[in-house]
Amino acid sequence: MFLWAPLRHSAKKLWDWARSRGLDPQAESSQDCLILTLDTPSEQLGVLGSQLTAEERRSTRALFKEGSEEPGFGDFSRVVSLEELIAWAESGWLIDLLAKERMTSFFQPLVRSSDPSQVVAHEALLRGLGETGEILPPGRMLGAAKATGLLFQMDRAARMTAIREFVHCDLSSLIFINFIPTAIYDPVNCLASTVKLIHEIGLPPQRVVFEVVESEEVNDLPHLANIMRFYREAGFGIALDDLGSGYGSLNLLSELRPDYVKLDMGLVRGVDNDPFKAIVADRLLGMARDLGVKTVVEGVETKEELAWSQEHGADLIQGYLLAKPANPPHKPNWPQ
Repeated sequence: MFLWAPLRHSAKKLWDWARSRGLDPQAESSQDCLILTLDTPSEQLGVLGSQLTAEERRSTRALFKEGSEEPGFGDFSRVVSLEELIAWAESGWLIDLLAKERMTSFFQPLVRSSDPSQVVAHEALLRGLGETGEILPPGRMLGAAKATGLLFQMDRAARMTAIREFVHCDLSSLIFINFIPTAIYDPVNCLASTVKLIHEIGLPPQRVVFEVVESEEVNDLPHLANIMRFYREAGFGIALDDLGSGYGSLNLLSELRPDYVKLDMGLVRGVDNDPFKAIVADRLLGMARDLGVKTVVEGVETKEELAWSQEHGADLIQGYLLAKPANPPHKPNWPQ
């Protein structure tokens, strides 16, 4: 293990830890490089990383090589941050999950506000499957994928799984499929397999809506616009989540002009008894209507939030009050 620490103070902490563990550290003073021999890297890396602050782990460069050979020019591309190397060592479960395609999709219905009996769409929500069949939460999978640079692979697997499970459940509604813009490098190449699968299974493009998630992290608007253009030209619908979560989402609304927008759940929570939230949420719903964009109020958990959403003209309603995500999906339970 070759480590290049950002500061001598950081290097000393690594050196002291290695000596305390009897690892016989070596140093290349000309390169400010610490060399360690680790018999069980996957077990020792996490403990090693705990000696440093989060910023030190991100700034420390690391290279793992088997044997005693020193790094050469060909190893340059394999040098990563210590933080990323630790994440790789601790995420064997994610790599195994992706390799064996142990994933499924849960579906949550979106119902028409004016006619609660009509399910207009289902949102596909990724879930992992453990080795014994237990459900793995998406947050854990997403965090590990980001840390290890596997976000593209996970995002693609999520889209493909959603399509297959939707057809397997024999649903007649629209399907909302989440995608992470930062995981897509080039839409023509990265999304080709998704589009191909949709056509192969005979799912009409007009029944598919691709939903931008983590829109608050979008920094490259032209790139996202290019992705949206690709989806539109293929005949798919587009949805934008978290409207009202910040100025950025309003900017995306004006620039991308989606078919659907989802009101940020932070605004929905307790909107019926918070005058400030109510004014903001009402203005956003009205603005979307004026622009000809269909609105979704998601995260509805109380009868009062539901009644407010109906009274203020939301097009679609989604939330635990009506149905929790499941596979096959639950029928909405419209409270009386």
